[in-house]
Amino acid sequence: MPQVSTSSYKRPRKLWWLFGFILFALFAVLQMPAAWLLEKYAPDTPYVQHVSGNLWQGSAIWQLPVSATPLTGAAEWSWQPWHLLLGKLGAEVDISSEQTRLNGQVKVGTSSWQIQNMNGKIAPETLASVVDWQLPNAPIQVNNVSLKRQSAANAAASTSSENSGKNVAGFSEASGQLTWIGGEVGYPSGGKVFYITMPALRAELSAEQKNNKNLLHINLVNNQDKRLGDLYIDGDNMLDVSLTQRLLENMPEYKGQAPQDTPVVSVRQPLLNGLGAR
Repeated sequence: MPQVSTSSYKRPRKLWWLFGFILFALFAVLQMPAAWLLEKYAPDTPYVQHVSGNLWQGSAIWQLPVSATPLTGAAEWSWQPWHLLLGKLGAEVDISSEQTRLNGQVKVGTSSWQIQNMNGKIAPETLASVVDWQLPNAPIQVNNVSLKRQSAANAAASTSSENSGKNVAGFSEASGQLTWIGGEVGYPSGGKVFYITMPALRAELSAEQKNNKNLLHINLVNNQDKRLGDLYIDGDNMLDVSLTQRLLENMPEYKGQAPQDTPVVSVRQPLLNGLGAR
């Protein structure tokens, strides 16, 4: 009886060698030090410091020059590899700064970034580092906020008129809410401090398209769902502010007369300039 060679089924097939090599390469990449990757691909980034861990799991100290005293905090991440199937890097992220705590998913693609299911609170100390206002001791609650922003490079890639609306730089998706119990706010203007008693309000996030621009719309309403104002942020980081008579009636020095839903203040300015003014 002829003997059957066992070498044919003992020797791994080429497909298994390839699969094993891919797994080895993937785990080798995941174990790369995060500090080395930052130095390699973003050597001049002034906003991230003291990076530890690896691509899979790590932490960093961040710093944003939004005012004379930079806002600092910490971030921790845990990589979610299944997002690679969609061509994106995705991670579960925890962000903290003083009493501010935020948790959610962050996804980064070749021409877009995305935040999903962000929850937590923004502490008044953090707000005071961003704006030169007298603020009440009340945090802003962040509830299931999701954002998707496309870059200008992605917008330029499409020349089809029927798809142009989907490829315009800016915010293509937005949802979630911010809530604040309000209180007395004092803001400086022209060498004088003006005071307004902010009511409890809710900011509802949505994405809108106007004049071939994808905008982030922040709709401000009170506890009775009455309109207080609107904020719009476009793909060029320009902020449009519109405040209604209903909101301005909470300012003792305001003497204007108009129907409560009428916009009585409209301002357009760069987003970061508006936040970082001192």
